[in-house]
Amino acid sequence: MFYNESGLIDWKQTFNKLRGTKMTKKEIKAQAKGRNGQIDFTISVDDNHIDDIIVNKSSETPAIFNQAFGKLKDSVIKNQSFDVDAVSGASLMTQGMLDSGKKALEENGIQTKVVNVSEHRDITLNVDVAVIGTGMAGLMAAARALSMGKKVVVLEKNGYIGGATILNGSNVVGTGSRVSAEIFGKEAAKDSPVRLVKDITRECRGTNYLMLSKLLADNIGKAVDFITDFADLKYQKAETQTVEHSVDRQIEMPSESSYELVTKVAKAFEEKGGQILLDSRVEKLNKDKDGKLVSLVAEGKHQTTTVNFKSLVLAAGGWGAKDYEAHKTSVLYYGPMTSTGDYFDFAKNMNLVTRNLDWYKVYPHGLEVEPGVAKLTTYSTKEVSDMGAIFVNQDGKRIVDESAPYTHFRDAIGEQKGKVAYIVMDQKMWDRFYELMLKYGFTKEEVQGFFDLEGKKSPVLVKGDLKTAADKAGINYKTLKETMDNYADDVKAKYDPEFGRDPKFLHAYEGDTYYIIEQKQRFATTLGGYETNDKMELLDTNIDPVANFYAAGEIVGGANGHDSMPSMMNSWSYASGFVAGTSAADNANFNIQVSENIEADAVSGASE
Repeated sequence: MFYNESGLIDWKQTFNKLRGTKMTKKEIKAQAKGRNGQIDFTISVDDNHIDDIIVNKSSETPAIFNQAFGKLKDSVIKNQSFDVDAVSGASLMTQGMLDSGKKALEENGIQTKVVNVSEHRDITLNVDVAVIGTGMAGLMAAARALSMGKKVVVLEKNGYIGGATILNGSNVVGTGSRVSAEIFGKEAAKDSPVRLVKDITRECRGTNYLMLSKLLADNIGKAVDFITDFADLKYQKAETQTVEHSVDRQIEMPSESSYELVTKVAKAFEEKGGQILLDSRVEKLNKDKDGKLVSLVAEGKHQTTTVNFKSLVLAAGGWGAKDYEAHKTSVLYYGPMTSTGDYFDFAKNMNLVTRNLDWYKVYPHGLEVEPGVAKLTTYSTKEVSDMGAIFVNQDGKRIVDESAPYTHFRDAIGEQKGKVAYIVMDQKMWDRFYELMLKYGFTKEEVQGFFDLEGKKSPVLVKGDLKTAADKAGINYKTLKETMDNYADDVKAKYDPEFGRDPKFLHAYEGDTYYIIEQKQRFATTLGGYETNDKMELLDTNIDPVANFYAAGEIVGGANGHDSMPSMMNSWSYASGFVAGTSAADNANFNIQVSENIEADAVSGASE
């Protein structure tokens, strides 16, 4: 008899022994190269059957990795083979896992099935409203149109949902919402759409388009309340209420995760009858004989989809990755590499008017995790700034009021040699900084790897006594020591003569261990884009609305001007999506019924 750890009979081992066979269960280790580093995983195999795949180590962005890996794992186990398709939008990581998994099985003599290649098929869908993009703007528009009784389909080029939204926190403003009234109580009455527009205008120094700013402010409360009811969401007061906002108005999901947000909204959308098509890259827009937009064609690995619609909402995100790869900006990029502005190709002959295509939302808080690519540390940096941490340059001098708005940091860092600054922290500050790093996209192994670099290359994360840390970081120790001594005097005096920092943020450093962390400018979001009217109808170069064509989210520029406040890009996706979905549904009511054979009347595609 064979017994398990609990002392009970292990009948499987006993039966195999009696059969005279050997156990073939194996745990096979494999490694793959992801976008952000090495991925370690284990393949559980029993009698040549793949039972499970478990990831032991990964530095990939969790919101993308979890979706892509889940889809990959299901496909491998279902087909009992690593000869399956990589996941669109995460092909580097997933193909790496497929190749290394297959190699690991072969080296262990494991035979798996040969997967038959699926035949390519053509399908046609007839809907009231089609939406391109599964970021929050697209999901909001789709959910709103669906709630108004319309048949809605959402197309996503990637093999996972969320777009750039899943790289953000979930925080938005709740101005004018029932939700905010419940969260903030009487304090909510201090806020108003007028006050929000004033804050937007001040922060971007008047570069915003007032019509869109007012549209945002007037509709964000309606959008928050709508999606809360639609997807049964729960919000709380955001952990961080940033100084750019003149009142407390920022709210977020309890997990603070926009991944939770989009997955819940997508689930509710599908449960209520909406359809989401992944791996569906729109490549062509078609007009009818009267020149009106009536259909699109999307391509996937195994399917070509033609969608006939009454209204189309374009919510396909920004083009930051496109500009980054084209070296149009020297600012580090931290957005999804799938933000490639494909619509500039498939909609190029729609004669859409654009503005401010060189505007980016630049943040001052980021680590350069690989050449040219950053990860955000916004939440960590804001927290330790409130705890009293200071920013210095390579000369060891303070450069800014550390409790000022983000734009002050951005401009100050941009003026430094190498456009880099450093946060100096004590142990208590670092512990909180590190806690929030792990909460927002970093792993323990990744952070330890940064420290192992000993400051010899970016990103610089070092620790030790002040001299040791300064030397490792390449900072002038003598000047830094003077800076720290002067700051200690300022703390005691509760007065900052150099930058006028609010005394409530002047806190003494504790202990003899210091952490010095590099900070560089970074961007993910583009702030320019296509122009629309107040119904979110796209405009052509004659500033006339394009029939049946709407837009929402990052692709539409102007609401936040050149510098959006924290939470405002998410807020724009909510409000613009809500308005676009409403307008698209209304348009469908007055549009002619979609014909089964509408494609027969279509003239050349807009992208031809």
